[in-house]
Amino acid sequence: MKKFNITVNGTAYEVEVEEVRAAAAAAPAAPKAAAPAAAPKAAAPAAPAAAP
Repeated sequence: MKKFNITVNGTAYEVEVEEVRAAAAAAPAAPKAAAPAAAPKAAAPAAPAAAP
């Protein structure tokens, strides 16, 4: 535990902070590479309707 004296807006606080770095750094997870998203295919243009 580490102790700090902090003043905020003129009010003094005594703060205790627990250091958890040793346990958390034991096995960092490897980042996964995201698969590229497939581009959406454009729909074929509709054929114009024949005039009656």
